Amino acid sequence: MSTATIKSNGVSTGTPGGVTPSHLGSNEMLVERALARLRSIPGDLEKYTFLAALKDRNETIFYALVGGNMRECTPLIYTPVIGLACQNWSLIHPPPAATEKPASALYLSASDLPNLANIIKNLKTRVPKEEMEICVVTDGSRVLGLGDLGVGGMGISMGKLSLYVAAGGVNPKATLPIVLDLGTDNERLLADPLYVGLRQRRMADKEAEEFVSVFMKEMHANFPNMIVQFEDFHTTLAFPVLAAHRDVYPCFNDDIQGTGAVVLAGAIRAFSQNGKALKDQRILFFGAGSSGVGVAETICRYFELQGLSQEEAKKMFWLVDSKGLVSHNRGDQLPEHKVFLARAEPDAPILKTLLEVVHHVRPTALLGLSTVGGTFTKEILEFMAKINEKPIVFALSNPVAQAECTFEEAVQATDGKVMYASGSPFDPVVYKDKLREPGQGNNYIFPGLGLGAILAKVTTIPEEMVHASAQALATCLTSDEASRNLLYPDVTRIRDVSIGIAIGVIRSAQKLGVDGNVHLRTLDDAQLEKFVRDQMYHPLLVKA
Repeated sequence: MSTATIKSNGVSTGTPGGVTPSHLGSNEMLVERALARLRSIPGDLEKYTFLAALKDRNETIFYALVGGNMRECTPLIYTPVIGLACQNWSLIHPPPAATEKPASALYLSASDLPNLANIIKNLKTRVPKEEMEICVVTDGSRVLGLGDLGVGGMGISMGKLSLYVAAGGVNPKATLPIVLDLGTDNERLLADPLYVGLRQRRMADKEAEEFVSVFMKEMHANFPNMIVQFEDFHTTLAFPVLAAHRDVYPCFNDDIQGTGAVVLAGAIRAFSQNGKALKDQRILFFGAGSSGVGVAETICRYFELQGLSQEEAKKMFWLVDSKGLVSHNRGDQLPEHKVFLARAEPDAPILKTLLEVVHHVRPTALLGLSTVGGTFTKEILEFMAKINEKPIVFALSNPVAQAECTFEEAVQATDGKVMYASGSPFDPVVYKDKLREPGQGNNYIFPGLGLGAILAKVTTIPEEMVHASAQALATCLTSDEASRNLLYPDVTRIRDVSIGIAIGVIRSAQKLGVDGNVHLRTLDDAQLEKFVRDQMYHPLLVKA
């Protein structure tokens, strides 16, 4: 893009006449102008639609804006504002382009199953299919803590991929957000004449599993190097879909594995600071869906890697669902995903409420992935502070309204002793004249995990690679961040963090023998870091 020229007397002559104003300015000026416009918009949904339009028109300026203002923009392109966007997807979805363009998103509906192979084969992408790197696919059946939002789940797929680019340096042209429109059980959407998805009941899980199997087969046949990230499938579908494909294709589920890894990284930091030996931790999970159980199993596996037996590790966990303490003697038929960590002792108490379980377990760590806001009450938080010198409280449900407690509530109820993380961002709190900063257990793992998997050209993503990403995140805090008692790095450093995670993931893939890019095995750590940095997308180095 041409910029204004300057005469010898210092007067700008501007660009020649044409389709743009004479003083439109450099890329940096375009970013500055876009940021000023963003800040002038009062409503969050309107801010989101402005950013979406900017991305569609000029993704270079969009990613320069987001990448240079991560703390301000991340909540707008992902949690918490993405939940509002998904709820209003039919209203904010733009009309189709007047002329055909390469696909920037893919919607596949239940009725497409007989023709799925041809649809995927004939899809026009912005780079050749073999150069496509990553997709995020959802069926919209469990979006954040908001439930079934049907094709509104596309907002999640788009938001995740925006973070892959901004935080992980993935090439935006090599990404593809996907929704599998398998119907919806949301009554409001079914009755909405403006709803842009299928107005029919969601297909049964077994049929959905068959649809996903065909989808995965055709995607891998046409996009042989593409990483597939599953996102926001409801629990009874998420686990079998992951189990069916994780050993066949390069794929992972961010709710089950990615969230587990980022929470594990924060937990590793917290466990090292709460004055208790690892074997003496008592970890209580409120919420036993795909995310809750996935996180719990990830931490349990970490304990095994630290030398505990599986049985020793399992005994350190308690799950609470809507019926109370999850145990084998409770009297109901447990879903398969809850069986592994259900309390096995034959005399396990039948406890109905979270407060009862907290008093019984006396946990060192209380983690919430329940999607039920406000459930970590003042009484529960005060008890956590009474029995722990440094209580660990992670209120991880999204968006903000679903968080089990706010950071301020946790700080006040524990007299400032809490080690806290949340799924959505909360502002710092001044308590007793000291600034206290919350951790955000979200968004740190998947950009680096995806970047490392892409660069290593992995054939599958074993669980050990996910653990490697958590270990890398746990060890990447600076001395300044550690002195501020942070559980996670400052979000403004997320690209550097992603580089460290990507290196850990690549090395793990090499040890496991699932790396297709075997040349990287010959590089030492400094050379590998340079390679990763050189491969990352930098928007202001690209012509707008």
